[in-house]
Amino acid sequence: MTIDIALLADSPVFAGLGPGDLEAIAQAADVRTFEPGEPLCEAGQPSDRCWLITGGLVDVLSGSGDREAWQVVARQRRGSTVGEVAVILDEPYSETVVASIPTSTLEIDAEGLAELARRAPRTVLNVLRALHGRLAHARARGLERQRGERVALVVGPSLRRVAGSVLAAARSVSPRPLTTLDRQFSFAGAVAAADDLALSHATVVLPVELDAATVATLMREADRVVALVGTLGEAEELSVLESRPGLAGEVEVILVGEAAARARTQWSPDAPLRVVRTCEMTRGMSLASAELAWVARHLTRTKLGLALGAGGAKGYAHVGVLQALEEAGYIIDCVAGSSIGAIVGAYLALGANAVRIEQVLRAMYDRATVAELFKTSLAGRSTGIELMTRLLRETTEEKTFADTVIPLTIMAVSLSGRAPAPLRAGPLWEALLAATALVGVFPPYERDDQRLVDGLALVPVPTEAVIEDGADVVVAVNLISANTSPRWPGGPPPDPPPERRRRGVLDDLLEVMDLSQLSESTRNAQLADVVITPRFGPGEWRDFHLADLFLDAGRAAAEEQLPALRSLALPASRETTPPDEGGGVDRADAVRI
Repeated sequence: MTIDIALLADSPVFAGLGPGDLEAIAQAADVRTFEPGEPLCEAGQPSDRCWLITGGLVDVLSGSGDREAWQVVARQRRGSTVGEVAVILDEPYSETVVASIPTSTLEIDAEGLAELARRAPRTVLNVLRALHGRLAHARARGLERQRGERVALVVGPSLRRVAGSVLAAARSVSPRPLTTLDRQFSFAGAVAAADDLALSHATVVLPVELDAATVATLMREADRVVALVGTLGEAEELSVLESRPGLAGEVEVILVGEAAARARTQWSPDAPLRVVRTCEMTRGMSLASAELAWVARHLTRTKLGLALGAGGAKGYAHVGVLQALEEAGYIIDCVAGSSIGAIVGAYLALGANAVRIEQVLRAMYDRATVAELFKTSLAGRSTGIELMTRLLRETTEEKTFADTVIPLTIMAVSLSGRAPAPLRAGPLWEALLAATALVGVFPPYERDDQRLVDGLALVPVPTEAVIEDGADVVVAVNLISANTSPRWPGGPPPDPPPERRRRGVLDDLLEVMDLSQLSESTRNAQLADVVITPRFGPGEWRDFHLADLFLDAGRAAAEEQLPALRSLALPASRETTPPDEGGGVDRADAVRI
């Protein structure tokens, strides 16, 4: 079987290699497939080969005893490599890796990789970079859960009274143990104690008052440093770090109040200070309740991100998912969407709740509008592009990404670049027009010298975009699945409108596209911590008359996954009154947010 050189060139491990080296790898590689549950390699076994994943998804497992009880500590997909570090170091495999869905690979034996490393030393450097990237990704995503995280909470003098509420709120949102080191410890003793406590607690918080020298030390000793800054003077104290060479890591800065917010413009892009939030302050010099809740989620790595998949009319299931999450008390911190998921995600990011989003969708996709939107010309494309443009401009009120209340990514695909095109700037209606330019229905949307089409083409569920936007716990909603039912509960569905009773070429084309994306959609979704896959009865991408059935299926699937979500992040209460601030940093009572 001929091996596509482009597959090798796109891999980070083989990046920068010349055609001759890539051809040599192709000659040495064998095509190998793995069924779900089949191991690629097992920890402790001699490393005699490695794999480049060309399709599917694999789980990296950790544990002992019965493998069914092992934890998934990482997932790798197309373009990733498995086992190459062990082969190059000539050591046993350090991880057990199994296919989670049918997976295709290129298998390279140890001798072939060793020969390549001799011919092209750049390969070794690429392996080290790939390993570093995986470790950094695992750390940022909180996948190293066998050991807790030591978080230094640096509090400016103006916010001293806020610290107790922050810590109490953090305890209320974390399902895993959180502890705080109080002032009975010396600084050195606290750092040592935190290291020990991290073995049994998910989060160990070291509250300290703002001092640049102390912060510099904590940047070496703690896993993370989070600073609450309330005045320009406190911001200037942190600015001292800009002139200190050789600092490790960064400080995640939360600016509180208008004065502190002006500090953002003072720091150079190279400063070890990253502003992660600008918060409002109440008249009583405390954090607004919503901001308090966000800080608590940030400290405990429980910020919730939502990846909403493509699926046409089945997108009503997203509304059902939102209903279930809202009623359970969850707050969404960022959202990304493909196709119909992008539309729902945009309304959510603008501040709409599930009730409002459902109202907008039902008005937008009523019977007459749907008939007009998908009316086809002699050329086979829809003639409803002008109507679609008007609807998107009106329903988003011509707002931009800068107007959203939470981070939003709208996923499109660039035909020009032949790659995913996550959109995060500009008018929302333009991004949505690109993200819903379904091939065969609407023409590509041209923007910035790119021809953009529906994200379904490459990224049916934009899970990675949510991770990139800072989510700690990711929920993915996959609308394209083989897990369907031959009938809907409660009897047959409503009859379609008269104009939908005949199937056309367009229906067949879109059904083929859905089938071709079954594996990709599953792979995208499986990168999330919690995967919601509604089980639908008979229905297609433009069966908007089945809105109620799609919505109920989404709600039911979300409710089934709530226990899994609660194991990772606890919901917030609907009470939003901040507690009394007088307890200081040592206060341990919980607070309802």
